[in-house]
Amino acid sequence: MREQRKHMDAFSYWFGLTEKGYTISESVKATAEHCDVAVRTIWVWYDEFDWNDRAVKKREDINKKMEEQENQTLAENRANYLKILHKLLDNYIKDGFPVQIETVKDLETVIKNCLVLQDAPTDVIKNNTTQVNIDAEQLFDEGLMMKIAQQEEELENEKDE
Repeated sequence: MREQRKHMDAFSYWFGLTEKGYTISESVKATAEHCDVAVRTIWVWYDEFDWNDRAVKKREDINKKMEEQENQTLAENRANYLKILHKLLDNYIKDGFPVQIETVKDLETVIKNCLVLQDAPTDVIKNNTTQVNIDAEQLFDEGLMMKIAQQEEELENEKDE
C-alpha cells in the first residue's frame, strides 16, 4: 500500500493523542472515529506504515530540536550575562556606571563570574601529590612466596612435635 495524505494525517492525529498520554489502543480508536474509518483499518495502517517506529523517531527528533533550542537559549543567556559582567568591569575602569565595584571582593566576584561563563579556571590549586606506578607482578616472587610458605609449614610441624 502506498502512503497517502490521509494516512499521514491519521498518523499525526494518532501521534498527538499518544503524546497526550493516551494508550496506543485508545489512540487507534479515537483516530478511527476522527478519520471516519473502522478501527481495524487504523490497525492496518499502524502496521503497514510502521507507526510505532515512526513515533519513536519523531520523539527523538522533537527531543533533539528541543535540546538544540535549549542550548541556544543557554548560550544566549550566558553571552548576555558575560556582557553585563564585562560592562561592570569596563565601567569600573572608566568610573561612570551607576553600579560600582566598591571592594576587592566585589571585583573578584565579577572576574570569577566572567571566567566561569568562559569555561576558564577560577582558582589555581597547587597539587602536591606524587604519583607512583608499581607493577605488582615485579614485586611478587612466586618462588620466594612458596619458600616462605614451606618454612612456615615446617615451623608449624616442629611446634606440633
